[in-house]
Amino acid sequence: MIYWQKNPFPHTGNTLVLFTDEHTYKKDPRLQQLNTLVKGKITRKIKDHHFEGKKDESFVAEGGGIYEYIIVYGVGESLRNAIANVNAIARALKSTSLHLFHSPFMGKDFFEIGKQVALGFNLSNYSFDVYKGKEDLEKRHLVKDLYFYSVLELPKEFGEGVEWGQVLSEGISLTRNMVNEPASHMHPETMVAQAFAIEKASKGSVSVQVLDRDECQRLGMGSFLGVAQGSEREPKFIVLKYEGRKSKVEDGTLKVENRKSKKICLVGKSITFDSGGLSLKPAKSMETMKIDMAGGAAVLGIIDILARTGQVIHEVWGVLPACENMVSGKSLRPGDIVTALNGKTIEVLNTDAEGRLALADAVAYAEKYIKPDYIIDLATLTGACMVALGEDITGIFGNDEDSVKKFIEKAKKEGEEICELPLYKPYLTFLKSDIADLKNIGGTGYGGAISGALFIGEFVKKTKWIHLDIAGPAYNSGAVKGVIGKGGTGWGILTIMSLLT
Repeated sequence: MIYWQKNPFPHTGNTLVLFTDEHTYKKDPRLQQLNTLVKGKITRKIKDHHFEGKKDESFVAEGGGIYEYIIVYGVGESLRNAIANVNAIARALKSTSLHLFHSPFMGKDFFEIGKQVALGFNLSNYSFDVYKGKEDLEKRHLVKDLYFYSVLELPKEFGEGVEWGQVLSEGISLTRNMVNEPASHMHPETMVAQAFAIEKASKGSVSVQVLDRDECQRLGMGSFLGVAQGSEREPKFIVLKYEGRKSKVEDGTLKVENRKSKKICLVGKSITFDSGGLSLKPAKSMETMKIDMAGGAAVLGIIDILARTGQVIHEVWGVLPACENMVSGKSLRPGDIVTALNGKTIEVLNTDAEGRLALADAVAYAEKYIKPDYIIDLATLTGACMVALGEDITGIFGNDEDSVKKFIEKAKKEGEEICELPLYKPYLTFLKSDIADLKNIGGTGYGGAISGALFIGEFVKKTKWIHLDIAGPAYNSGAVKGVIGKGGTGWGILTIMSLLT
């Protein structure tokens, strides 16, 4: 839980966190006050640890009777990651609660401060331990409470920010849970069940439609169905609609929204397991291929947030082409030709370039039947994007310069790393097939992320469209980084929610 109130410094509690930086720590009156209380121990710690207040530098001191521990931490640009990191230190100390005070470096946007405090605390407490045994669970320690103090009265915006940050945390945690589930437990049917659970909890603001194989066949989704045909599990084409808030209450009076709402469609790649098909992946590459539905999971997380808050006036749709890409006697073969919903024929030269095939029908469906103002697709699409940008950065492509620019601005504000890559049209030449309209790979061995984006773009005629290649940042297999623990990350939810609100 997170609590906030007016209190004098340093108050009392279990573990005090004092944030500082390299410019102020030597003259920080709070640090000097604490040093007096603990009889010079902080000065000695600074000397012993060669502490200079730089980003992520920290030390722990005894609390001098008013606290059990004092954590002094050098803050960088991210308050939420600083809180996540001190929470990790506190967990190692077996602390029961964290206590921190508003500092000048946090600024005066108290809604944003509250939001970041909630995100930092809640997301750093996240773990996926569904399949852990009792012994492991008993060893895991969580800091249960965070207290945020100010020597002046905190404005109501702080509490509103905390509440919003908690809702965002829950949506991100839902997405992380889905991505972290093994493919033995996460199927197209599981994603359908989650969509209906969101609909049920929404009290009418979300509706769900699921197209089965026959309905997809009737609509001409040969590209999506081609990916699915090797699996024993049935494909599910999931469509969600969030109605958008049409009115609001001000001073007890119901008023119609006067801002113009938009229709936005979020498309999420939802391959619940990707073996590569007959173009089989190496064994090592398959170990994490449960994550190939991370885009769809993010869309469900966003719709869940929208449903529980009702704060967004826009009509938001989610489209999830959910299936497995498996090997069997029915599998799509290299050289086969499929026909997409928009009538274009595709020569499938590599069955491991399957995400773009599923997304081709998804964006074509969105444009034809939903007719949105914007389409944003999220996809763990290419290893080539990871080669170009590494594991932390999403590649963004788009056919509308202003939309891409706005998305990048929001992503940077939300601390989600992103880099624009070009939709370089001359490379379309490499996607031309001798016997069909397109082939699903360029074949040159270069520019794979661009080729994938160009391919999807061929199925969007007029709608403003953004493609997000989240192959790297959707899943963290390395060390914990602030609020990003091991496993699914929920990348994109913060930026897209910022855009929608």
